[in-house]
Amino acid sequence: MIDSMRTALFRTSGGALILALGLALPACSKEEGPVQPVADGATVREISQGELIGSTTPQGAHAWLGIPYADAPIGDLRWRAPREPARWSDRYEALDGTRRCLQYASEIEPGFEGGELAGSEDCLFLNVWAPPGPVDDLPVMVWIHGGANVWGFGGQLDPSRLALSQNVIVVAPNYRLGPMGWFAHSALRDSAEKPEDGSANFGLLDLIAALRWTQDNIAAFGGDPDRVTIFGESAGAFNVGALLASPLSEDLFDGAIMQSGGFATHTMQEAEFGPDTEGARRGVASREALVQLGISDAEQTPATMRAIPAQDLFQAYQDLRPDEGGLGDSIDPIDITADGIVLPEEGLPALLVSRAGLHDVPVIFGTNRDETRAAGMFDDHFTRSIGGVAFFAKDTDAYLAQGEYPSATWFERAVAGPATLRAKAGSAPVFAYRFDWDEEGDAIVSDLATLIGASHAMEIGFVLGDFESPYTDPFGFFFTDKNEEQRLKLSERMMAYWGNFAHTGNPSKGPARTSLAWRPWTAEKRRTMVFDTDETSGTRMMRYTGSMEALVERFAADDRFRNDVDRCKSAELAADTAISTGVSPGPWRALANRYCQKSQEPS
Repeated sequence: MIDSMRTALFRTSGGALILALGLALPACSKEEGPVQPVADGATVREISQGELIGSTTPQGAHAWLGIPYADAPIGDLRWRAPREPARWSDRYEALDGTRRCLQYASEIEPGFEGGELAGSEDCLFLNVWAPPGPVDDLPVMVWIHGGANVWGFGGQLDPSRLALSQNVIVVAPNYRLGPMGWFAHSALRDSAEKPEDGSANFGLLDLIAALRWTQDNIAAFGGDPDRVTIFGESAGAFNVGALLASPLSEDLFDGAIMQSGGFATHTMQEAEFGPDTEGARRGVASREALVQLGISDAEQTPATMRAIPAQDLFQAYQDLRPDEGGLGDSIDPIDITADGIVLPEEGLPALLVSRAGLHDVPVIFGTNRDETRAAGMFDDHFTRSIGGVAFFAKDTDAYLAQGEYPSATWFERAVAGPATLRAKAGSAPVFAYRFDWDEEGDAIVSDLATLIGASHAMEIGFVLGDFESPYTDPFGFFFTDKNEEQRLKLSERMMAYWGNFAHTGNPSKGPARTSLAWRPWTAEKRRTMVFDTDETSGTRMMRYTGSMEALVERFAADDRFRNDVDRCKSAELAADTAISTGVSPGPWRALANRYCQKSQEPS
């Protein structure tokens, strides 16, 4: 999807996971494992595939974990559109939410060694959470996990509190990741059995299949197929943006929420063969990986490619990843592609400005105030550490400045720009937010509020109501007893707005009482909801008055930067941020070139 910024920030939808990686010793991690689900007779349901039974979560929600929504994409079905799932004759026990698509495990995931290839190609399962019955005609919220489209799974987090407090059904599907989910090759297109098999976006086709399954089956769980909201964070939000533009997803959902996303796409040429120049590289192309494996063009037949051991294929992508900016065992395949099948060939940025380019449904766009600040934590130009365990900003003002401009660029390019375009082009309302919570605890002696702030992915626990998952706070440093009272109040407020949006398409209208009206964004007033605790700045509406021009002027005059190296690094990250959201780097690339060149000149 992107470049070194993605490696640093999009490795996981729980940004806390990577951030904590450098902050703690393994012995500090949470010891307790997840509660194993137990079949509950009250959860027996009949769906199109047969009868199934689920469990009751510790919070009291009913849950059905690991339901197959498509046939296993293995063997001849690798790199084909998902096929209908088989029926079963016996009662199916939907009790396992740990299944995942192939991915490299991170260094601190329970049960895995860092860098281990985890999961399976047989991975097209989804999870459902619902208030205990009987319930009927409840709105449905389909959560699309993040993780750079190379990591994560639908069962990582427990949205029981969201389902119970907002009286909604939550669905969370897996989808194929990395090269299994995004792969382009003419031989695959030529051997397609149906038009969708010629796509390069198999992960998106999986999500579309999950939405179709939801349409067909969600009533059995008490859901209303005519009120479906899709929502996702990071790569999940980018996938939401793609689904907003896909002709194959029309009428499958009725609202969308993009948390820290954007509208980036690649061309088919780029996805299959690579970029025209190395300077334009945004990931590894399919044929580049095949060459890395020593498979010549003549040998690249569908049968040969589908027979490649998964471990070898992933290793090829790992061998081709850039050395700079890497964390852990990440890979960087090209993902969302304008293939003319799932997505129109003109690409998402062009579709965004067209009146008919996206499905005309209510949308919420939002980012976190300090999306990219933590990228500086692992840069010894800005920080020093003690034994790689405790981190300190060398100069607090410079550290805050380096993350401020890329983060503000993300809001400008992924919220203000798209919201204005959609407000002008569509008839459905558009809403915008910024998440400002930065009340983390200390890690050892590191000040996390300064180092991390309202960073990428920090809002997920607030939206889903899950602060206990090892994927949101693996070491217990972020969500502490000290910040619990205010944190839970903010989470309740955010879940109420998200829940109302699922019920009515308007976050201020619905069954949940909200004390502050969330006004829609218009091109003239650009109203934005800011989420924070009452003890700090409070949740409030603001009128966004920023612009790229004003941001660049502020950058040039900002005396918190110590030198040209500070400005070089901040401008480079701002340029990468703009590209990642699907737009040009604008003035940031020129500024980066200017200050980076000056920083290398002899004094």
